[in-house]
Amino acid sequence: MPETWPKLAVIVPACNEGDSIEAAMRTRLKETYPNIQFVIVDDRSTDDTGVIADQVAADDPRFVVVHNDVLPEGWLGKVHALHRGVEMTDSDWVLFTDADVHIEPGVLEKVIAWCEYRKLDQLTLLPRLEAGGFWLDALHAFFLRFAAGMPAALYAVESPKTRMAAGAGAFNLFRRSALARTPGMEGLRLEIVDDGGLAFLIKAYGGKCSLINGSDGVHLRWYPSVGAMKRGFEKNGFAVANFSLPAMLVMCFLMVAFEWLPFAALLQVSRPGLQLLGGLAIINAVIATGASSYGGRCPVMPAIVYPIAATMMAYFLFRSGVLAVWRKGISWRGTFYPLKELRGFGRVIIKGRKAVEK
Repeated sequence: MPETWPKLAVIVPACNEGDSIEAAMRTRLKETYPNIQFVIVDDRSTDDTGVIADQVAADDPRFVVVHNDVLPEGWLGKVHALHRGVEMTDSDWVLFTDADVHIEPGVLEKVIAWCEYRKLDQLTLLPRLEAGGFWLDALHAFFLRFAAGMPAALYAVESPKTRMAAGAGAFNLFRRSALARTPGMEGLRLEIVDDGGLAFLIKAYGGKCSLINGSDGVHLRWYPSVGAMKRGFEKNGFAVANFSLPAMLVMCFLMVAFEWLPFAALLQVSRPGLQLLGGLAIINAVIATGASSYGGRCPVMPAIVYPIAATMMAYFLFRSGVLAVWRKGISWRGTFYPLKELRGFGRVIIKGRKAVEK
């Protein structure tokens, strides 16, 4: 453990979170980290989010509430809210976490001690996604396995030889001095995938990044239903293909084909070798999906329908692209962002450091 605990600011951007913010904030009243400040940024909420945040803050002097009523041109609402939180604090470490995330007492001490010991500049904790019914759990299972199979695995994230980084809105911790070496939050002002963008930004400027499984101490209900997930992807799904519909089509086709091709191989009765390979691929996929769910403390049984979950996920992603092209933009937190503006923004996730230095 450190001899003295560095100061930590926990910044929570909240927009119309009235139905979930109080439970998560009340959990944080139990926080035992000895040198901490909570900053809740009420970002133009039209419900009772601000009132609830003020009530929570009244019970604990560690809480500060910022009521943000103005969104400057050229900024995403959430990114600007995070920017406001950073500006208001002077801590050694900063944690970005969403308003509906529950962090168990004691987690922050362990994480800060680990970061100081490893001399990390940025750390992402992968949270536990709470159960929400068979098909929602199946989507969780596929997402966890898909994310674990991406290049942003532990080695790639920690290696200074790669550009890969990992960020999650549930728990994105970073050293303030590492952010100060970069163009700051302004370099992410139109980054739809802001959590990943922050991690990529810090690594692009020499930061040491890492990620760990935080399912024992961090959890949230990602989406309450399958329909909510489908609608949620409308705001950021298209960004994974850099706002290119052809790229999104290829990505979704490959996602579905990769999961279903082994089943097609099983139908090749005249080619037993191919059948064997297909069967082994299916067994491997079930085990990998189930293991990812188990590691993330999610239900394991829905893993058996992973090809269907992959098809649903691909549909959600492609649908987000079609709707964005049809609408000529994306709506998020009550603000419309034209595709032309989003496409013209230099995304550090795609282009690296050059994107924010041009």
